[in-house]
Amino acid sequence: ELHLKRLNSLTLACHALLDCKTLTLTELGRNLPTKARTKHNIKRIDRLLGNRHLHKERLAVYRWHASFICSGNTMPIVLVDWSDIREQKRLMVLRTSVALHG
Repeated sequence: ELHLKRLNSLTLACHALLDCKTLTLTELGRNLPTKARTKHNIKRIDRLLGNRHLHKERLAVYRWHASFICSGNTMPIVLVDWSDIREQKRLMVLRTSVALHG
């Protein structure tokens, strides 16, 4: 179970992420949809990301996402892509996706 205040902060951070141009702590804070001052929003994101309890609750978040995305499908098709990010530096990304109907 995710603590209600952490869930609220995580939800606000997700909304901010949709509006961000870059994924940084300060950019998330600047885009939080609250009436608080920017300084306080940045501090809120900083506390959220550094919260050891949220880190412990991450499996519950992953479990919820998996159940939401798979919607009762007991045998989801998982697509795996292994691609170069920068060929010269030999940086790779391993990305997984769940195939959905539609």
